[in-house]
Amino acid sequence: MKFLYTSDLHGEIILYEELYTLAIDSSAEFIGLGGDLFPSFPPTKQYQDLIPYQKTFVEKFLLPFFKRVLETTCVKKIFLIPGNWDLGYFHLLKNPIENLIHLDQAISRFDEGYELIGYSTVPPTPFRPKNYERRDNKEAPWPPQKNPSYIMVNDQNEKLTAVDPFLYLNQKETIQEDLLRLPNPLDPERTIYIMHSPPFGTNLDLTSEKNPAGSQSIKTFIEKKQPLLTLHGHIHESPKVSGSYFHRIGKTLSINPGQFISSKLQAVTFEIENVEGTLQHTCIQS
Repeated sequence: MKFLYTSDLHGEIILYEELYTLAIDSSAEFIGLGGDLFPSFPPTKQYQDLIPYQKTFVEKFLLPFFKRVLETTCVKKIFLIPGNWDLGYFHLLKNPIENLIHLDQAISRFDEGYELIGYSTVPPTPFRPKNYERRDNKEAPWPPQKNPSYIMVNDQNEKLTAVDPFLYLNQKETIQEDLLRLPNPLDPERTIYIMHSPPFGTNLDLTSEKNPAGSQSIKTFIEKKQPLLTLHGHIHESPKVSGSYFHRIGKTLSINPGQFISSKLQAVTFEIENVEGTLQHTCIQS
């Protein structure tokens, strides 16, 4: 089963079009998208315009794009989760498309016995959108916060609500606690997780300043569960900084393809039945 994975396209149409071409050229049967699908800033640079701007992107481009992929390529299903910038993600949920699978905190099983599980939440960032952020655990430090920050309260009102990030996040359960509620796979050794945040202290979570910015809880989760494969994103520059887009955690292979906006699409393809033997990156030689 040929799988194509990428993350952090941030509404860049040129990257989506490269994704379409790659799906054709690789004969991919399945596509995974690891979050931050939508444009991060409206042209006005005003946060209150973010949801209407993302809504327009979904309706005018993204939904027609997904339909085109599913109708004109070998792709059977597209799996996706939101990222920390995707506050307008609910607009995708309002327009269901057959074989477009929303995987956040959900499980999808293949007939061949493999399973996919998604998780979107990331540790606190220095950015203002907070819907998909949680404290990593009760001891982990936070980066500097912008106050006010913003959340989307419900899908009936497109206006963002200003919040104190410390008060808001301290009221939420941690990622460590949240992960306990993920669906249980039948066989971890045949399970793939798509998680927006990379695991902490690996080749996959280094910022341009060479500081780790991933999740300690996700790393511990991988160490304990030992799934076949985990796919990540969020820290765009990490593969360039670390020199590698993959990292082994015990028996688990973890991947962050990275992304550089308005550049060549960074993605990976592989056969699920033989990940390491077939793994290819669009820009980096293994």
